[in-house]
Amino acid sequence: MARILKWLLIVLVALIGLIVLAVAAVIALVDPNDYRDEISSVVAEHTGHELVIEGDIQLSFFPWLGLDLGRTRVENPEGFGDEPLAQMDRAGVAVRVLPLFRGELVLDTIRLQGLRANLVVNEAGEANWELDVPDDAPAEPGGPAPEEQPPAGERGDGGMPIAIGTIRGVQVSDLHVSYDNRRTGASHSAGPVNLELGELLLDEDVPLNADWVLSIGDGTRLEGTLEAMLRAGGDLQRFRAQVTELRLNAFADGLPEDGLEMQMGALLEMDLQQDTARLSDFAARVAGMQLNASADVRGLTTAPQVEGSFAVPEANLRDVLDRAGQEIPETADPDVLKRFSLDGRFTADEGSAEITELAVVLDDTELDGTASVRDFADPAIRFDVTGNRFNADRYLPPGSDEAGAGAEAVGESEAADEDAEAAEIPLEPLRALNLNGRIRLGQLTVGGFELSEIDITVEAADGRIRIHPLAASLYGGAYRGDVRLDATGDALNVRADERLTGVQAQPLVTQFLGRDLLRGVGELHLQAETTGREPAAMLRQLVGEAELAFADGALVGLNLAQMVRNATARLQGEATAAAEERTTDFTSLRGSLRFDRGRIRSDDLRMQSPLFRVEGAGEANIFEQTVDYNLTVNLVGSLEGQGGSELDRLRRVPIPLRFQGALLSPEISLNLQEAITSQQRQRLREEEEQARQRLEEEADEREEEVRERARDQLRRLLD
Repeated sequence: MARILKWLLIVLVALIGLIVLAVAAVIALVDPNDYRDEISSVVAEHTGHELVIEGDIQLSFFPWLGLDLGRTRVENPEGFGDEPLAQMDRAGVAVRVLPLFRGELVLDTIRLQGLRANLVVNEAGEANWELDVPDDAPAEPGGPAPEEQPPAGERGDGGMPIAIGTIRGVQVSDLHVSYDNRRTGASHSAGPVNLELGELLLDEDVPLNADWVLSIGDGTRLEGTLEAMLRAGGDLQRFRAQVTELRLNAFADGLPEDGLEMQMGALLEMDLQQDTARLSDFAARVAGMQLNASADVRGLTTAPQVEGSFAVPEANLRDVLDRAGQEIPETADPDVLKRFSLDGRFTADEGSAEITELAVVLDDTELDGTASVRDFADPAIRFDVTGNRFNADRYLPPGSDEAGAGAEAVGESEAADEDAEAAEIPLEPLRALNLNGRIRLGQLTVGGFELSEIDITVEAADGRIRIHPLAASLYGGAYRGDVRLDATGDALNVRADERLTGVQAQPLVTQFLGRDLLRGVGELHLQAETTGREPAAMLRQLVGEAELAFADGALVGLNLAQMVRNATARLQGEATAAAEERTTDFTSLRGSLRFDRGRIRSDDLRMQSPLFRVEGAGEANIFEQTVDYNLTVNLVGSLEGQGGSELDRLRRVPIPLRFQGALLSPEISLNLQEAITSQQRQRLREEEEQARQRLEEEADEREEEVRERARDQLRRLLD
């Protein structure tokens, strides 16, 4: 037995010696650089690209079987420029020899240095990285079919499967990649990119460090660094990625000169056996604003279902905009945009998502609600939001809430800069909109108008949008609206049916027109329609009609009684009375309006008071801000008691009153001379008619007397 072991040992030593001699002979006698041309030919044959090896090829055999390749490049195909498709300074990979005998693959650190890839898409849409791989030669007719090779470890020759043991690491340094799409004009680049991955061991944390620079064709540059720890379980079913710190710094026009930095950290855990994943400790910070989130995933590889939460802690939006290099908007209230927070919970699956327990705080506005999306391919959006108050005027430019701003905006729409490109309303998003939602708000202030108990429901489908019911309370009354939008055609069509009931006219008119012109409790019913693609053009195309009625009010800025008294005094050469309050009381004011592309016409205005009966007709142009309106005033009561003498002779005499000129400050003329002349003509006609009637009556009387005398004579003769 001892002799057998001795001879076996001698044989083993001899084999090892032969292997060592063979390796030494290969190293001494074989130079791999002699095979560069053969390697290049093989690459060209199988890829269609020319491989040029400029550096040395170095081999190592023990204890590592390794390859170290020097400067190498792959030439670009013809028509893609003179720059190579790819080139690198050095690459190296090595496999430990002895573990191979027991079927285990142990790799040394994989190194790649100075790789530069130039990716190009030409005008025809062809890419320079596409391989020109020759088709396999067809089998000869009747020839044997190629044999299928069984996988390693299952071969009949007893071949031993290779198991991956460890990889001592990966190092990529000075990597550059450029992308140039000559068909679309897109141009991007990345580099330098450096990456270092520690030794890959199961059930151990593996450090990952990376840094990069990414440039986008529009001048945007993104610099980043990453520090993370990766772990894979021994069963390759459990994985863990701890992002210790991810830093991104963006440089672009409109951002701070030193860039806009974002930091992020998170922990991601996956269990493939349980088919679950969990995201925790997620925190992203940018410009002083932070987003925290967490999520749990079930059915990770089958039908993912996600449930989680998110929160944006309270932040000062003015500071956020300032740090981000953005201009802080000029607002009427400089103290707005200083308090913002957001939080909520969410669920999602492959086709839908829902946000619940949503809470938004913006300054003194608090919103709560829910929102959901069904079918991401054809999104159906649903929401229900409730809030306490919102003062929009605080966020608008200074002066937007001043009285008269609404009327000025309408007038200025026609005088917009003609050189400015008109902004069209995009119809495609409206056509694709599938929406059903409700918004309720306790108080709303916009344009100086104060509303309460706002309740808005929006429905949209197939290019048709309806905002109904649309309700609010304002100025002691109620508003109800029904607005319909139709985007199915070449232009947007809008129809509105609006009602105001029991509304105090004074604050409403004063805020819109900037002047106290009308008082009383009123009702308004408006039906209007317009069409177009641009907001200003749609305003110019507005057509419709409205009915209005006001009770127990007054016209402000107009004192009909004093105008009549003063006009009479001037005709008689007497002094006019001192100025009185410029109001004309009425018990009722009714009429209708017709809107026709900027023109508003009314032909049936009726106003009644104890003193006057007034009828009106005429029109105004809201774009030109002009008015030409005629009133006919009939005095039905006595001017006595209002500071003047009685003018009974004017009672029920139509007095013409004309408003002409600027819409908000027209010239008012009362032509009493014409009224009196008309009155005199009317009286002459009346006197003439009376004289004619008297003559007819006298003629009738004489005729009757003649007849009576004739009857008397006839009776005497008969007697």
